[in-house]
Amino acid sequence: MRTALIRFAILHDDAALEEWQARCLERLAALPDVHVCLLITLRKPAPELPRRLAGIPHVLMPRSSNDSDKGSSERDAVAQLTSRAADFLLSFIDGPCPPIFVSVPRYGVWQFQFGDWTRYRGGPVGFWEVYDGESVSAALLTRALPSCESVMVLRSGYFRTNLLSYTRNRAKLLGCVSSWPAQLCVDIRNDVTSRFSSSEVHGAAKVRGMPTRRQLITCWCRIAVRVLGLIWRSLFRHDQWNVGIVEQPIAAFLRPQNQAVVKWLPSPNRSEMRADPFGILRDGRLTILCEHLNYHENRGYIVAIDPTTAPRSVRVAIGPVPAVHMSYPYLVRGDERMLCIPETSEPQEIALYESERFPDRWIKIANFVTGTAIVDASLFRHGKFWWIAGSEVAPKGANCELHLWYSQSIVGPWHPHPGNPVKIDVRSARPAGTPFIEDGVLYRPAQDCSRTYGGRVIINRVHTLTPVAFHEEAVVAVNPDSAGPYPSGLHTLSQVGTITLIDGKRMRFIPAEFRRTLFANVKTVLNRCHVRPHSSPRSPND
Repeated sequence: MRTALIRFAILHDDAALEEWQARCLERLAALPDVHVCLLITLRKPAPELPRRLAGIPHVLMPRSSNDSDKGSSERDAVAQLTSRAADFLLSFIDGPCPPIFVSVPRYGVWQFQFGDWTRYRGGPVGFWEVYDGESVSAALLTRALPSCESVMVLRSGYFRTNLLSYTRNRAKLLGCVSSWPAQLCVDIRNDVTSRFSSSEVHGAAKVRGMPTRRQLITCWCRIAVRVLGLIWRSLFRHDQWNVGIVEQPIAAFLRPQNQAVVKWLPSPNRSEMRADPFGILRDGRLTILCEHLNYHENRGYIVAIDPTTAPRSVRVAIGPVPAVHMSYPYLVRGDERMLCIPETSEPQEIALYESERFPDRWIKIANFVTGTAIVDASLFRHGKFWWIAGSEVAPKGANCELHLWYSQSIVGPWHPHPGNPVKIDVRSARPAGTPFIEDGVLYRPAQDCSRTYGGRVIINRVHTLTPVAFHEEAVVAVNPDSAGPYPSGLHTLSQVGTITLIDGKRMRFIPAEFRRTLFANVKTVLNRCHVRPHSSPRSPND
């Protein structure tokens, strides 16, 4: 583990720091073993730094048309950077970094990019995804390379685009990135440095600029149409989920083209839904625990179902008192005990319950995590540790962040992973059932909520899972059966021996939900209708 001080320099080209840039520097300054050693600016005056960083050496490297003056200032800046042994240079400038800096710091030049570089590149931040109706917007922290057409991605975030507001989409992207340089420093401290030698990403997308006034008007019109569509859907098209059984082990979903027919439980009443199924086989008999929600009450609770007698169900006594919304009753067989972790994000806890009388009565035996609202907590054993994977309920949305905790014992103590959130990707972060092993490899089902909540399941192959490092890649997409009775969504794959429990979504008109959303949601949607880039566009064509 590295013990030396981590030194970094700042490269900036404006007279003031933006709010997200100041937060980024404050997070770095808060780390006890990270020290800023130099400020390089491309113009006067130098930006005012946070108080903790005040008084650091400053070098002015103006953008000069005189080659000899430019070369002299660049050489002076490089000499200052070298003499202070900077480990990385954090660049806030617009456009590519001066090539002379790229290979000087040990860990290179770190620069924020917005857009995934395969389809979107350039500014304004997050605008063109809204303009095009793109489902996902991306932010990257990259390591600059000699060619300005390629970068090395150090951290990334993929978010569901806010298609109703450019300003909110921009704020979401900028709000997520401020912690990334500090998290990379924690990785360096823990000797997790493989990402600094990862493969290059080439800029396949053209660099976009400020929109014209005509494009601004077009974007506003598109947003207006989306607002009307959202109002119509919220009033007349509502989610109804149901539980299905697949007579195949969960590993069969790695080859979805060979998936067996789903045996759906009898359809719930129009005002009800069932989702998030988990099961236990006892004496050859299957019992399913799942979320049950009645739209009249609009609060989920856990029920137990015997598929041979469905749709009859038993309400399960589990969870906090007074009652809160509950779902995702993740079941674990521990020794001779039956254990369950229901989702209880409202009281901000991940709690373990033991069966007192299976399946309808449970008692709390441990609080794993408190003070954090986590959804879809999934408990599993891998290597020497027990692990909890879950998504935090945050302003960015619970569907995009993956958080991990680990412990040597199932009852704790539990430790947060130093890389949290270890993944930010609305397409494959939020847990979607039970992780499983196939051919010695760990796989983790996750939700793809990029187009709609619970749209489909992505199975990730986990390459690295240790108390200091995590890396996985998406390998298989499991889509809902478009020809089946529940074609609109799928967000759980749950292993029960040689069978798999799933859920499915269809869209129906539900009067109770119509009444609930009529007044509340329409007002909220209309207030979101706003689009204006961060700075005024200038175009010779207008």
